[in-house]
Amino acid sequence: MDNLAASTLIMVDDNIDEVFITRRIVRKAGIVNRFMTVQHPENLMATLDEQVQSGCSEDGFLILLDINMPRKSGLEVLKEIRAHPVYKNVLVFMLSVSEEACDVDAAREFGCDGYFVKPFSVAEFCSNIIGNERVKKQFMH
Repeated sequence: MDNLAASTLIMVDDNIDEVFITRRIVRKAGIVNRFMTVQHPENLMATLDEQVQSGCSEDGFLILLDINMPRKSGLEVLKEIRAHPVYKNVLVFMLSVSEEACDVDAAREFGCDGYFVKPFSVAEFCSNIIGNERVKKQFMH
């Protein structure tokens, strides 16, 4: 858990209320110590580049990515991440108000590591993040 606590969590969501709620959940869970917000999904790649240039590890990110955003959907951003030569293996968990199987399936097809239906609890967050095999391999060895 200590390695996970050293990761940088980046939440990509245009809804400031959702960001506030999720930040509180993350703090209560005690999982990460650095929480960043990107409100415009088209800025995510530049944010990742800036963080790496300032010393963050390329594999030290955990991204929470909202599916429904204006200008660019979370699924489009997920496709960009998975096609990127440097960030293709970054952990990405999708956030959505939708429980529809087609949305969950599309997110998994594009390579997300997990899917949260908003709103979610601290217990859900912890079990889905800590229980994820890629998270265990990358941060909890």
